[in-house]
Amino acid sequence: MSIPQDGEPAIRNEDVALHADVRWLAGALGRVVRRLEGEDAFRAVEELRQASRARRQGQSGAPDLASLVARVDALPLELSAVTARAFTLFFVLINTAEQVQRVRRQEAYRRAGDAEPQPGSARWTMRKLRESGRSAADVAGAIAALDVRPVLTAHPTESTRRTVLALQARVAAALLAREDAPDAERRAIEDALDGEIELLWLTAEVRRDRPSVGDEVGTALWYLETRLLDAGARAHEALLRAFDDEFTPAADSAAADATTDELRQSTPLRFGNWMGGDRDGNPFVTPEITIAAARRASYAMLGRYRATLDDLIERLSLSSRIASPSAELMDSLALDRDALPDVWSANRERNADEAIRLKLSFMAARIDATRRLLASRDAGRPVQEPASYPSAAAFEGDLALIGDALIDAGAKAARSTALDPVLADVRAHGFHGFLLDVRDHADVHAAALDEMAELLALPPFDSDAIARELRGRRPLGGPHLALSDDTRRVLDTFGAVRAIQDEIGEAAASTYIVSMTRSPEDLLRVLLLARESGLIDLAASPPVSRIDVVPLFETLDDLERAPAVMQALLADELYARQLDARGRRQEVMIGYSDSGKDAGILASSWALYRAQENLADVFRAAGVELTLFHGRGGSVGRGGGSPVQRALAALPPGTVDGRIKITEQGEIISQQFGLLPVAERTLEVTMAGVLLQRFTDWRDGHDASDERRFREVMDGLAARSLTVYRGLVHENEALFTLFRVATPIAELADARFGSRPAYRPGTKAGIEGIRAIPWGFGWTQIRLLLTGWLGAGTALAELVDTPTGLETLQEMARAWPFFDDLLAKIEMVCAKADLEIAHEYVRALGGDLSLLALLRDEFERTVASVLRIRGTTALLADSAVLQSAITLRNPYVDPLSVLQISLLRRKRATSDDAERARLDDVLATTLSGIAQGMRNTG
Repeated sequence: MSIPQDGEPAIRNEDVALHADVRWLAGALGRVVRRLEGEDAFRAVEELRQASRARRQGQSGAPDLASLVARVDALPLELSAVTARAFTLFFVLINTAEQVQRVRRQEAYRRAGDAEPQPGSARWTMRKLRESGRSAADVAGAIAALDVRPVLTAHPTESTRRTVLALQARVAAALLAREDAPDAERRAIEDALDGEIELLWLTAEVRRDRPSVGDEVGTALWYLETRLLDAGARAHEALLRAFDDEFTPAADSAAADATTDELRQSTPLRFGNWMGGDRDGNPFVTPEITIAAARRASYAMLGRYRATLDDLIERLSLSSRIASPSAELMDSLALDRDALPDVWSANRERNADEAIRLKLSFMAARIDATRRLLASRDAGRPVQEPASYPSAAAFEGDLALIGDALIDAGAKAARSTALDPVLADVRAHGFHGFLLDVRDHADVHAAALDEMAELLALPPFDSDAIARELRGRRPLGGPHLALSDDTRRVLDTFGAVRAIQDEIGEAAASTYIVSMTRSPEDLLRVLLLARESGLIDLAASPPVSRIDVVPLFETLDDLERAPAVMQALLADELYARQLDARGRRQEVMIGYSDSGKDAGILASSWALYRAQENLADVFRAAGVELTLFHGRGGSVGRGGGSPVQRALAALPPGTVDGRIKITEQGEIISQQFGLLPVAERTLEVTMAGVLLQRFTDWRDGHDASDERRFREVMDGLAARSLTVYRGLVHENEALFTLFRVATPIAELADARFGSRPAYRPGTKAGIEGIRAIPWGFGWTQIRLLLTGWLGAGTALAELVDTPTGLETLQEMARAWPFFDDLLAKIEMVCAKADLEIAHEYVRALGGDLSLLALLRDEFERTVASVLRIRGTTALLADSAVLQSAITLRNPYVDPLSVLQISLLRRKRATSDDAERARLDDVLATTLSGIAQGMRNTG
């Protein structure tokens, strides 16, 4: 397998190394295929690659798509499987090479010294803030108040196994080492790379069995332990260092040191997780799984602290004869001797003159005891561990004692470099590591309370009845109430939250998200159910609540109702007590996925924007601190597709205020966090972007009339696009029929990528029942990507053709970050789409070609409108990197598409169950490969 240079787009100087890596990796993969699978397999891969490339480049005599499908039809299934794997693993390698290139670009900016900092970086952001006249005090205050929380979630389109992620990391490290190595070392590195590619070929890239929730939790912990914690610490340090460099005057070093010390104690970044807690539509997430997920995260976090303490024991070798220990430290050691006599016996002679080392040894033993206690509970055989830490706060107190001892000894720099990062870890991540969110559907809570009311011979729990119950303390449930399994699981979930908090700390699981929130009662029901487990007592004085109840507004109607729903809750006397108990703070989640599936790209984007503005106004007027939780995915149809910096800049002014939660899903997790330097860059840019957003308002320098005019235009675009989108998607079954016929949605449901079913339980297999993620994924597989443009073409084209429409849209794209970002996402999707490939799917699989022709017209209207607004003749004309990447990838996604069409046709033509199972295995490989090649799929 190789990548010839002729016919490729011109390579920028800064991308030469990337193309060299890709070419070398492709050649190495070809050698592996030839060696392990034989000459026939290698020839099948090469012939399909060359033919696909010739067609893509329009060479004379090149086969058309139908001919390519016919050629693949003639391949034995075994050769089809090898060919599919070759192209799929090629994209695993090219994605790794692109991540390596990101690392190179970061290093190039760092080596440039005093040159302009890399856009989006902490240094770039601080410089912009300083040059705009912001004071050091204002920026320091904003940093101290930052609250940024990426939240890892699983879904049915994530196709990268943890084993493959680790292998990719090793390949990336070798590519970086290979670049500047002497010839002898380079040969050794390339030999090692050959070995890794061999292992990649011999590793199943798609699971034989659907991953369990436990598997997904394990993947999340892999990221936490190997990427997120270290990357977060480095990103935090980069933010502080950039602040020091840009804002600290040399003449005021004492004040600067005090500010820096204060900021080092801030916790701007924490990590959330849904894996193990997201019950909505996933029957495999049980209360027991939720507890196990929290315990596993805690065990991993305690292991990190144990390793850190070993390092501190090695490093902090202060002699008590040179620096006398404080009375507080000596008193603490006396208590430790009584609690841990074995540790004292083992260390008293060796550390007799080293009080700090002795204290650290006791702390390590206490962390060990805490881990043993946790493990025993997880095994169902809890043991007594009197020396265990009762809380992260107790561990932090011991660390602070060490810190004071270092200061007393004059080791200020040692404290700053050795101990402060550990303290920052404990403040941010406690003993929990992940902040686990629990989520379930509003209807589940309503059904549980209806059943309880019926069993108790009570009227249904309307809003008045819920209020009466919340004002008192009468328990509703109990062990003797004959509840159904479903209702018992609902109550047990709250019991699981209580158990996690009691074992690990309140922060470990203190957020409960209510999917499909439509009324205030949807949240009040959760408060009543949570009271059953002792999480809430609003009758107390002062009120008690150990849980944040978070509404999730998902559909277009729900987003439009969201401000009114929250305004009613804020005016509710009982909910006011809940807010008082939670520090007058409220989180609200907005769903990009279902709103996009419900209304299309233009209408949903505008509804989300207005909902954020209106919610911020409601909470500002009520004096309640709002955190918006953005539930977005990787695909444009689900709110993704934008670089982090641009996405944050596009949010409505005044809606973030330094606080944000954002879901990270599917392949976006591996793209953003797969390599440690890339993870560091992602987190640094996110924190810097949230900080900059606090001080930035696009309306500055524009008349209020401009904003009014722009908003009126968006109202019209959204309304027109909604009519087109709903007419095709919701009011006509033909499009969903085409989706079922022409896309591999049935195969995705069985592809073993994730634990969550593709359809919502209890619903019909139609547009209402299918989840938003597989809806977008299916259209991406056939290269149509209609969730990113359907409805936009008609709306934009009609406005562009009016006397002032084009000029207005161009002005909006220049002035308004929201519209510029929206247009850029549509443009990117259109650049990735391939209507000729989509046509072959529909033709070969018996779909409605006349309907596809209507979709093609809409797509062409979209492209033409975007080009006119941008004033260019080519999509992505101002994004050479992305344009080059798509051009490079397309000829190698095409073979996977051809294979998938052929395999789907074969599968539908046979009734042999064994043959269908074999075909499904190869189809799963093509699903993974096209996802790897297209990216932005989930």
